[in-house]
Amino acid sequence: MEIFFNFARWPLIMTVVLTLISNGNNLPQLRASHSTTTGTIQVAGVRGRINIRRDRHGVPHIRATTEQDAHFGLGYVHAQDRLWQMEFQRRLGNGRLAEILGESGLITDRLFRTLGLHRTASAAWAKLSWEERQPIETYVAGINAYLKSRRHRQLPPEFEILDVEPEPWRPEDVMVWSKVIAWSISSNWDKELLRAQIIQKLGLDKTAQLMPAYTADGPTILPNDEARSQRTKRTRRQEETSADLQSAIRNPQSAICNGLLELNRTIEERTGLGADGFGSNNWVLSGARTTTGKPILADDPHLTSQTPAIWYLARTSGGDVDVIGATIPGLPGVTIGHNGFISWGTTTINVDSQDIYVEKVNERNEAEYRGAWEPLQVVPETIKVKDKSDINLKVRVSRHGPLISDVINPAGQPLALRWTGNDSEDSGILATLQYNRARNWHEFTEAARAHRSADQNYVYADRQGNIGYIAAGTIPVRAKGDGRLPVPGWTDEHEWTSYVPFNELPQIYNPPQGYIVTANNKVAGDGDYPHLIGTNFAAPYRAARIVEMIESKAKHSPDDMRAMQADVSALHARELLPVMLKTQSSNERSKQGLELLRGWDARVKGESAPAAVFEAWYLKLGERLFADELGDALWRTYSDNIYMVGMALPAALEENTTWCDDVRTPGVETCADTLAASLAEGLAKMAESQGTADINAWRWDNVHHALFPHSPFEQDAQLKPLFSRSIPNGGDKFTVNVASVFRWAEYHQLHSAQYRQIVDFSDITNSRFIIAPGQSGDPYNRHYDDLLKRWQRVEYLPMRYGGQTTDDAPHEQLMLEPQF
Repeated sequence: MEIFFNFARWPLIMTVVLTLISNGNNLPQLRASHSTTTGTIQVAGVRGRINIRRDRHGVPHIRATTEQDAHFGLGYVHAQDRLWQMEFQRRLGNGRLAEILGESGLITDRLFRTLGLHRTASAAWAKLSWEERQPIETYVAGINAYLKSRRHRQLPPEFEILDVEPEPWRPEDVMVWSKVIAWSISSNWDKELLRAQIIQKLGLDKTAQLMPAYTADGPTILPNDEARSQRTKRTRRQEETSADLQSAIRNPQSAICNGLLELNRTIEERTGLGADGFGSNNWVLSGARTTTGKPILADDPHLTSQTPAIWYLARTSGGDVDVIGATIPGLPGVTIGHNGFISWGTTTINVDSQDIYVEKVNERNEAEYRGAWEPLQVVPETIKVKDKSDINLKVRVSRHGPLISDVINPAGQPLALRWTGNDSEDSGILATLQYNRARNWHEFTEAARAHRSADQNYVYADRQGNIGYIAAGTIPVRAKGDGRLPVPGWTDEHEWTSYVPFNELPQIYNPPQGYIVTANNKVAGDGDYPHLIGTNFAAPYRAARIVEMIESKAKHSPDDMRAMQADVSALHARELLPVMLKTQSSNERSKQGLELLRGWDARVKGESAPAAVFEAWYLKLGERLFADELGDALWRTYSDNIYMVGMALPAALEENTTWCDDVRTPGVETCADTLAASLAEGLAKMAESQGTADINAWRWDNVHHALFPHSPFEQDAQLKPLFSRSIPNGGDKFTVNVASVFRWAEYHQLHSAQYRQIVDFSDITNSRFIIAPGQSGDPYNRHYDDLLKRWQRVEYLPMRYGGQTTDDAPHEQLMLEPQF
């Protein structure tokens, strides 16, 4: 990726670089030139004093008289600590990266201008009432108050290097960033295209094996008794639906499919948006299951790792609200946390909230629908490109949504994208603010009525001893089909008829087993819930391991919750090792590897040599099994869907399977042949990566590092080491302490639990949380990466609450006063 600099500023850039190098990235002496965190500042837009106390880890405790002033204070501290991150995020969502990055920003700009997040964000903002707008406007006023104070003074180094002057923030910028988040955790349009391509190449039966919705024995969030017998009936009906669909329409053109899939891969690699492997864990135990006699709630959402983190720790209090936890710079409110009365944590549901419609469009830009032609909406978009001519787009929108195929080829087969996030109504931010105010289960679930597009599994606990769960989001109801494949847009057979009514969303309250677990696994058995939620759930290994640990003893302490969040036991390794260890090999290195694995406890610890052997073998095994039949291009895309590969692989090694035979060779390979070959290939590659042939000297964390890339300087060889961060780590894609590995990153980890929390209702001040790499987005600041090693060791900071505001005395205290 080439980033375009203003070379007139090259001396300034080199000064930044040399200063960072000479000071080891720890420059408190330069901090004063960036942001004032002590003293008193007069600002316009507040009614009373706002006291901002930061503890020694940089966590702000914002105290205001009113809730509105508390939102102002949060906007102010977000801008103080994460201004560049927020600038990059809003430009990403608005499709304005090329303005500052040049041609390298065009790929994301074209996509997001076509999706129209800025258009739907503006439409959603226009529909909010005056009362609903107030918290967002006040939050934005806090950001702009900080921006105004920085005028004519030094900005974070990214602004200086790229010669960017930040514009004032608008409420629509807040709305658009919430839609980017929704896009990143709900994307499944690419799986429809992938499935269509694989069906065309391999047929329905093999595609069903490669892309299962879930496993037959995987745990579900809602308890069920009839799931096994009902699942078979439902699966057959879904396959028949797919067969009917295949005969009803031709497959989307391969060139368009391949182009869109390649586009999606590039976006994933550069931004992490939409990449498979997103996940999260949360669980809650009732007092009957804890040593304290009160509920304990644990949560660790998994998102693309980045520097700075998507999360920001804060406590905000004003009026009737006093809440602490994880906030998201660019959005008001606490997304995950507690308010003393209740606590909540989130994971992604994996709702099928996107459908691809194959459209018939004529030369007059009209789309056929039910035998008539109706005009497409044509929206002009101009993308400004740094040091280049503007790019003019004509975004075409059908009744189903924007023609996403136009990003690749406007003259090709038109494919429209229907997505819940493109609805003109979006009150999701209001739901977060209402969660912050809720005092009990009723108020919490009522707040969930406003939840939109970013579909989430919420676990809940309160100080009265109750626990609960609700699937909050927007679940489409389809007239026909299950959303697995592109559908014809010229009929009304596959329209969305409605959304699942709020009162019919999955819920649990005080279940008899005394605990609730979610890990992106299937919500309910097919026979136990009347609505189709989705067909792309995470592999069951994390959920099954959490249940296993909870069931391992009668009662658990908060420290037990920490051990669970740190757990690196690999259930997929346990499942496969009995088959893998039957492998016979004459290769000396393979023999050594097999011997190491025979004594392995299936824990993917960073210092483990057997873990390195297993991971090397496992990654090559999937390639050996599936790449020959899929071909290079499809394998490249399919292999990035790590949950599907993880669920398909065990069945592919069963007796009488055809997957083990390499169709590219004249002979017939057995599964024993495939296992031996993949072991030898995997160990050879691992030896090269480890830098030694001595297997006993290997460590998994020699080659497996948690990467925290910076946007956009991860893509620049000179600036990357100064702005991005990494640390050796254990775990893998299916361990509770998740550490997802992707094809394009070799053995490195790109997704992580960048936020963890444990809330203890027996003593709310005993609650704890952590982010990585640190609170600040400024590489001059000591809090840029000071939490990284603590995070790697699965340690925490105290969630100071009640009378506690900081660890003894405030490390820094800033007072914002009204400007008269």
